[in-house]
Amino acid sequence: MPQTKRGKEKLQRSLGLTAALAIGIGTMVGAGIFVFPGIAIGYAGPAAMASFAIAGSIALLVAFSTAELATAMPENGGAYYFVSRAMGNRFGIFVGIGQWFGLVFASSFYLVGFGQYLVEFMSELGLSPGNPYVLIAAAGGVFLTLLNIAGTKKVGNFQNGIVVTLTVVLVMMFAYGILENMGITGERQPLIVFAPNGAWPVFTTAALIFTSFLGFVQIATVAGEIKKPHINLPRALVGSVLIVTALYVIAIFVTSTSLTASQLSGLGENAMIKVAEEIIGDFGGMIVLLAALMATLSSANASVLSSSRAVYALSKDKMISQFAAKVHDHFGTPHIAVLLVGIPITLFTLLGRLEILAEVASLLHLIFYSLICVSLVILRKERPLWYAPTYRVPGGRLIPILGSVTSFGLIFLMQTLSIMIGFSILLLSAGWYFLYARHVKIPEPVPPHIIPKLREPHILMTAELPNPDPPPVSLFRAFKSLNLFVLGYVESPEQTSPQQSQQEEGEEAREAFKEYLDHLSFKNININYELAYTSNYSDTLSSFISEQEVHALLIPAEMKVLNRLLIPIYRQDQINTRMAAILRELSESSKLPVSLIFLDHKGKHDENILSLDELEFQTRNLLQRTGIQSTQIKTKSISVDSITDAVVQISSADDLIIISESELDKRERWFSSLHDKIQSEVKCPVLLIFQEKEKSKTDKTVQEKAEEVVSD
Repeated sequence: MPQTKRGKEKLQRSLGLTAALAIGIGTMVGAGIFVFPGIAIGYAGPAAMASFAIAGSIALLVAFSTAELATAMPENGGAYYFVSRAMGNRFGIFVGIGQWFGLVFASSFYLVGFGQYLVEFMSELGLSPGNPYVLIAAAGGVFLTLLNIAGTKKVGNFQNGIVVTLTVVLVMMFAYGILENMGITGERQPLIVFAPNGAWPVFTTAALIFTSFLGFVQIATVAGEIKKPHINLPRALVGSVLIVTALYVIAIFVTSTSLTASQLSGLGENAMIKVAEEIIGDFGGMIVLLAALMATLSSANASVLSSSRAVYALSKDKMISQFAAKVHDHFGTPHIAVLLVGIPITLFTLLGRLEILAEVASLLHLIFYSLICVSLVILRKERPLWYAPTYRVPGGRLIPILGSVTSFGLIFLMQTLSIMIGFSILLLSAGWYFLYARHVKIPEPVPPHIIPKLREPHILMTAELPNPDPPPVSLFRAFKSLNLFVLGYVESPEQTSPQQSQQEEGEEAREAFKEYLDHLSFKNININYELAYTSNYSDTLSSFISEQEVHALLIPAEMKVLNRLLIPIYRQDQINTRMAAILRELSESSKLPVSLIFLDHKGKHDENILSLDELEFQTRNLLQRTGIQSTQIKTKSISVDSITDAVVQISSADDLIIISESELDKRERWFSSLHDKIQSEVKCPVLLIFQEKEKSKTDKTVQEKAEEVVSD
């Protein structure tokens, strides 16, 4: 059983990019591509292509916002998890319970469609099973429940197979239909009126068919089981929407040029089958009927997986009984949560068609989508310590604001009955919140690629009195929050004791130190300070580093504006999460360029020294996982004898040199030799980042992190 040492159950990351795409595409293509083309063209004519493009564009806006949130919070729960962390329990419960029941209704609808297609398929084969589609749908619910209990990887493989086969069948049919309707392989079809009913039905149809685009956020719902979430989540979310939008637009084009609007409007779920028969013949109809079987089963399967993870996330947060968060000892899946989804799905299929409930599911999702976008705007503004996404939505707040407004606006183009049922479910969720969940405290996210406490780094800065160098004011402004310990010191001359220096220079040193601290009065800095008289600066500095548990030592120098971050790298163990977090904090708000200077050791061979190519690959990998954009990172290699020579060679005014300690460095010699060299020859500040004496499990070297990525 996958457990931590404390015995807390945890789901495994077993889904790759292909499986993540398959979950999104499989849900969105699903039943919609067979049912909706005929209905949509009946309302809007060929302009239904624009309806699908509008719906796809709204989904894409939300997908961008979801991608940023998912890389900051790669945990199961999707929309519920994002909204509850950004907006609190009150809004989170709406989303969590709404996701649960919305996907249950949608899955039941898909399975009823599956039962009807299977009956039709058996009839085409000459069998006469009667009309037991309800029993077939219920059996499908039992099968998918057991499959999802058996393991997430099995679900992913099953989904991959269905989606690949389905996509190949649809692309081949659509390609043939385009060639035939353009006159290349058949007779060219006459031009038709694009929007016979005017422009307004284009928008109302977009609201009607938006059910087709519910699947992409399902990817984020299983984010806790996706490998390399910092890379695969954005690709899967945005990629699935683009692929499905293109498929739907092509489907409408082929359908509208193959049959008339009056013919299509009466065909219902059989519209695409009749189109296939028109293009290819009876054999084509059979192929598409088989594809419809796979599509409805794929949609239902993805919905079962996603809905169970929403239940799992609610249970983990104690918003419902924690019993639902149990993970199966053998399969490693949340089997109780799967049963809480699978059982009602199976029961609902016995009621028959649930079209109105499918539209309710669409309405609930539009509300969630709007709240997802609002959550992004809130987190961008508040920027809590734990919020460290590895993907950033382009265009600032514009995309999430547009996504929220358009998602919520589409609701009011739906049927009145759907709106009433949808808001009734939200009302029941509100009742559960006040009766059970309003006093629950949900934990803050802990992203795997960042240590939250390092978003407020503890930095020690020295000031040699009575005439210290000016503090690097521009540097401190780059931090959102900073714990700064200022060590003012007076170094005693030879044959003079610290006590004698204090008597002789005490008043002058205190006045100079007070004036120095006045320059550091920023609201983002929490300052602690001490004035020391010493005959051995290195020993004093070393003891302060140990006592104060600082993360880094700043050797100050005057700077007008922070220009760039220069990082000399000579060993792989320099790059760890401590350094990456401080770099991210410095580079995030101003998007400063990060220059990586790799030191060539002039042919020296050491098993602890990687090649320059390996060092660059691993360094970039960790920095990008921490949220630093690849466009910010510049690289250069230089040949030097020592790190101090490198600092002198690469530095210039208004730069910040950032040097991370190697585990093999002798600290006292390391910072004292650098300090002397910098004081005499370097004209910019230097930040020396220390290794922890006992390396924690969360502060791994980039070598270890790279090995984890490879093993994933």
